[in-house]
Amino acid sequence: MAVLIAFYSLTGTTRTVVAELARHLRADIEEIRCERYGISFRGWWRAAADSWRGRLPPIAPATHAARNYDLVVLAGPIWAWHPCPPLRAYVRRERADLPETALLLTHGGSAGQQSLDALQAWVGKPPKARVTITAAEMKSGTYADTVAHFAQTLRPKPAPAPVPLAVDQCAG
Repeated sequence: MAVLIAFYSLTGTTRTVVAELARHLRADIEEIRCERYGISFRGWWRAAADSWRGRLPPIAPATHAARNYDLVVLAGPIWAWHPCPPLRAYVRRERADLPETALLLTHGGSAGQQSLDALQAWVGKPPKARVTITAAEMKSGTYADTVAHFAQTLRPKPAPAPVPLAVDQCAG
């Protein structure tokens, strides 16, 4: 199964989680590039305002075509109680070409399920799986266990073993 992880990370938290997930799934990685935000007061303010207002920023063209994969994991942080705008911009642009999806969001501790619901609505179909990773899990290191379990849910289930057919023995 060919897997692509498309993600946005401003501070590196989501990047760390994605690297761990890619290791488990042997996935290709598509980093969503957006120059609108930065690690500064102005950058944080702009990020929160855009997220709250639903404003989608320009993002760089993708280097991997989503349609060439069996599964695309969409990953990013939650900003102002919403999935980050660069991830939403990617979903908007790639939506028609998205195969089966899975959703992963990182956050400081609030709006996890609400943000997963919103992202799922933007994708337009139910994902194979969805998960959030909190800042507390990152700090304690337990995120790795969560990622391993999430990866396990995404792997294809092995096909059942064929049932041998009984051969009738005819007395002749």
